[in-house]
Amino acid sequence: MTAATALRTPRHPASLAIGGGGAVLLLALLGTGSFSLEGNYLAFILVFGLVIGSLGLLTLGHLMGEEWLHPVRREAEAASLTAPLLLPVAVPLALNLPALFPWMDGGMRLDLPALRDVYLSGPFFAGRGLIYLAGLPLLAYGVAQARQVRRASIVGLVVLVPLAMFAILDWVLSRTPLWWSSLFSVSFLLSQLLAALALAILVSLLRPEHHRRSRLISLERALLTLALLSLWSGFAEFLIVWFTDLPHEAAWYLSRAGNWLWLLGAAVAALALAVVILVPPGIGRGIIGLGAALLLLHHFAYMTWLLWPITHAWDQWSWSDVTTVTGFAALWAGCYGALLTRRRTLDPP
Repeated sequence: MTAATALRTPRHPASLAIGGGGAVLLLALLGTGSFSLEGNYLAFILVFGLVIGSLGLLTLGHLMGEEWLHPVRREAEAASLTAPLLLPVAVPLALNLPALFPWMDGGMRLDLPALRDVYLSGPFFAGRGLIYLAGLPLLAYGVAQARQVRRASIVGLVVLVPLAMFAILDWVLSRTPLWWSSLFSVSFLLSQLLAALALAILVSLLRPEHHRRSRLISLERALLTLALLSLWSGFAEFLIVWFTDLPHEAAWYLSRAGNWLWLLGAAVAALALAVVILVPPGIGRGIIGLGAALLLLHHFAYMTWLLWPITHAWDQWSWSDVTTVTGFAALWAGCYGALLTRRRTLDPP
């Protein structure tokens, strides 16, 4: 298939059906008053994570020579190009910011350091959010469509890292504003890189054409390396909080303890099992696919444990929460599938 033919490939009907079904489900939830704001927030952060993770893979892969990136470059580009979807997903959140960030309405009395108090002021916070939402699609387009990919990736990585780090602080960590951690952003970003690579590998393995064995080994090593780095960063962050025994940091972990530990246990178990099966060298397509699937399971469980307990008890899941997340997942999957059919395969022999 030539590049011109690949780029003219029409969207797959299944993608339109899945994306359209997700949109209809969300409209139905809004119309019946069953829409879940927390479910919307979880879906938004998951999509944001896949976008920055995929952009990170692309920029790093281009700068490192692309040898391990080629088999999954098409998948990573398609995932990064879903960045414009963040804007409509963010609209319900933007209309209800005080419900998500109680410090915005002045009802939460906090003794914040002076600079952090200014940083978390409402207009400044909203303005930064607009910059992130506008910057990510431009960055994704610039990296995915560039002809000089190494040059574009240098600029992209320089812009992506601070943008992603500040967005993580704003959209995730500021929900508990008394704890401020730069290591949290690093750990969070590593998790998104891992999830983006796992998804790209899993989707690429569904293609009818097979990757060369040397490429599979490179993907296996990259996946295992990111899994170990993600495990190390999360554990290092916990150790720092444990040894320093600071009250606000400890409270963050305690709010996610108790009955929430089963979800963290499932996330750690999936990660550990994936590492175990990926360690032997020279494994086949099936084992790599299983490892990638386990890492995606780990990612969803870990992100839910990370984001959900601030407002919910472990047994307070509702159908509106589940269907809202499902609707956004279907909408994103439809957009991703449509973009994927328009990207040509880049895995030279």
